[in-house]
Amino acid sequence: MGPVQEDAREESVILISDDESESPTGNSVVLVELLEKSIAEENKTEEVVDEESQLVVTFCKQGKVMPHARYDCMIHPFERAECETCSPLENNASICDQCYCYICDKLASECRDWTAPSHSHCNAHNKSKFWKDQRDVALAGILVMFNFELTDIDADLRHGGSLLVKFVHELAVEYNKYLVGERVPPNSHECFCVPKRRPGQCNICRQRHMEVMYRYSDIFELVTAFLNQAEKENPKAAAIMLLG
Repeated sequence: MGPVQEDAREESVILISDDESESPTGNSVVLVELLEKSIAEENKTEEVVDEESQLVVTFCKQGKVMPHARYDCMIHPFERAECETCSPLENNASICDQCYCYICDKLASECRDWTAPSHSHCNAHNKSKFWKDQRDVALAGILVMFNFELTDIDADLRHGGSLLVKFVHELAVEYNKYLVGERVPPNSHECFCVPKRRPGQCNICRQRHMEVMYRYSDIFELVTAFLNQAEKENPKAAAIMLLG
């Protein structure tokens, strides 16, 4: 056991025996905590058997860190809260190379809202209803209103959802224009300036007598074009467009 005792000073050796006697010659297990291995050492045989002395040596490699959600990280502690979005809690902003954003479903290092004020995706976890809803919206988009399971959303449904989102954005723009209205000068108006001008010739009075007109025709044309497009799409996409 001389060599083992020398290694103990360098590699932290633990000797376990099934015999209560102090003799180390009986059946024993030696646990050796090795230092970090080089690439060459990683390729060594994991098990060596000496049949003559009935000695078995097994090498135990350090486990590889797999991709995981931030709240499951074994390196950085995680602080849970139901819906904290203002700023990162405790050390939640800290990440390892394999930490994923629960909301965006991508590496935390690529998340734009990881520490963003009023968003702070670093605080997201799967035990919060608030964060679960946020994740569903991020992954399913506008399809979340139909209560689909993520596994049920195929390419046709996503296509219909993208067309619906485009329509909603365009409709919002046109509706805002409708609410603002269009200022139209009257055909004729009486001038109250000095000197008094003929009707329609005074620019000052024309600005004062501007009429506001609300044209709904642009919205009607946009909705009609969207409905016509829905009729040309496949049944799944058309259903999403019409029900949305």
